[in-house]
Amino acid sequence: MLKSASKVTINTGNVLNLIDIKKKAGQNVTEELSESIKLTLSEWGNKNGYPVQNGTAHADSSQASDYMVVSTSKNTKEALVNITRPHDDVHNKMAEEERKNLKIGVKIFINEDSTTALTECMENVFTALHTEHIENVILAYNPDVPTRVEARDENTKSTFTKASPISLGSNVGRVSSTEIEADSEADARKCEAILPGIKVLWAVLEDYVKDGRVQQLGVADVGGGCLRKLHAWARVKPTIAQINLASCCVVPPSLHAFCKANDVQLLTHADPPDLLSLAALKTLSDAGIGCNNLDWCARYQVHIKCRGVLALKGYVCKATLQNKNK
Repeated sequence: MLKSASKVTINTGNVLNLIDIKKKAGQNVTEELSESIKLTLSEWGNKNGYPVQNGTAHADSSQASDYMVVSTSKNTKEALVNITRPHDDVHNKMAEEERKNLKIGVKIFINEDSTTALTECMENVFTALHTEHIENVILAYNPDVPTRVEARDENTKSTFTKASPISLGSNVGRVSSTEIEADSEADARKCEAILPGIKVLWAVLEDYVKDGRVQQLGVADVGGGCLRKLHAWARVKPTIAQINLASCCVVPPSLHAFCKANDVQLLTHADPPDLLSLAALKTLSDAGIGCNNLDWCARYQVHIKCRGVLALKGYVCKATLQNKNK
């Protein structure tokens, strides 16, 4: 069935209740997402009589799936498969606490400045969580990430998946004004390349804030100069900035100073910039389905405010398939 589809959305549901995920403590972000997608495909296939083997969902010709939705556009007819885990407990977990006692954080990974794709991603998250509003959304836009995955050190694993704050202490005051204003040359070039796309996507997220569906916005992996430009341009100012652990042994002075001066929370993360391509290669491509890159992916985390407990965590992803038999 998957080999006859043009597009597929995959909602892993609450991965905290997946025994296979729990057993593999120490997984990095890519491994967690990849394993979650594989388990979701497997559960969905078994539930609907389409056991997924080598990328093909096998079924009797008399069977029909409730998950197949066919939509027609002007130029093409696309078969969209929506896949969810049949035994997911997101709805039950969300109902265990009053909504006012929950804090939902979402991080969106997207490599193209498509307003349609971002809106589709956001609406899928709202549907998955059965909620009308989200506390914060962080945008991770990486348009220059190659789809080719270079060899990596398999022994290097990061278990740091929770965003952690960086202390914005008084040492910023000892940084010279020149250092505060200046980004590295590499950061400046990156900003020039990605800022136009960030602005396109940011405008979409601002509309969600305007409509009261999102409270705070954040951005990942931009330098101080780029954050300053985004902050000056935006109607809804970023209140969260994330920096990758792999590149922040020393936090760029310009970023550190800007966040301190403008009440922006500076957090660390361990998400690889090529997460979308890595996850696609480790799941769909490995299964024999033509897909080198996920269109987008959103990770949602729900905490119980008073206790700081992580109640549930999951992913919603979208992929365009290039199936050879079509």
